[in-house]
Amino acid sequence: MRCFAAIVLFVTLTAGASSAQGSRSAFNWDALGQEFCQRTLAGDMQGVAPLLTQSLRELLQAAAARAELPPARTLFQTYTNEVSDCTAATRNAALVDIRRSNPGGSAPAWTDMLMITPEADGGSRIDDVLFATRKSDTLRVRLEIYAGRR
Repeated sequence: MRCFAAIVLFVTLTAGASSAQGSRSAFNWDALGQEFCQRTLAGDMQGVAPLLTQSLRELLQAAAARAELPPARTLFQTYTNEVSDCTAATRNAALVDIRRSNPGGSAPAWTDMLMITPEADGGSRIDDVLFATRKSDTLRVRLEIYAGRR
């Protein structure tokens, strides 16, 4: 009986470990972050839009209707410095680090974070960008200012 209990415990623990590894890999948003990097570096506002949640797209449209927005190359990042390198790395189930710099990580360099939200269609999209300056500096806040809502 002890042997059976030990086998059940072992199977339960290893199943839990493999499901935890499976869930970790299920939250790998590197590809989404890298596509965001490529499209923002290219200044492709239309290409960025499908990566965003509906509510963030609507806020972006409201802001664009009221004010002249910075180009996509700088709108979606902390600083207005144009840099050539952008890499993405999933931090956890909700955040992706976006590291921007000149070649080889040279200055200026900083890390923004994408907030990822699951969508009803089963996909995941970017719901906000947390800028490197302070916690309250986000893409949503900036867009609300452009849209005249703040």
